[in-house]
Amino acid sequence: MQPVKLMIVGAGSRGSSFAQFALDHPELAKVVGVAEPRPFYRQRVADQHDLDPANVAEDWRELVTRPRFADAVIIATTDRYHAEPAIAFADLGYAMLLEKPMATNPEDCRRIVEAVQRNGILFAVFHDFRYFSYIQRLK
Repeated sequence: MQPVKLMIVGAGSRGSSFAQFALDHPELAKVVGVAEPRPFYRQRVADQHDLDPANVAEDWRELVTRPRFADAVIIATTDRYHAEPAIAFADLGYAMLLEKPMATNPEDCRRIVEAVQRNGILFAVFHDFRYFSYIQRLK
């Protein structure tokens, strides 16, 4: 089985964690692209994963216009910026992992769900803290 080729949109703390997973488990995942407005974070992922410069972008919109080069996209942008890239990549048919929260308002959540259903993509919202032991104790 080939590793899943991933594009990371948002390479700050959350996105970098997913990129690190790919380094730790190369048999499962390979980062092949990154979009991140902050040069330090963008370049760190690009260097760690030896990315093709054509697949490294300051703005996710640059990657939407490229021919398909990944199997899936991880949207790990700042929460208020989840909807637009999620909808755009869903419309291109990319499987998607979307960081929580799905969006910051109900209307954007509906728009994302509509795009996912319209395109029949594999889609998940990542709720990592839900299963941490200290969160379980708080519940």
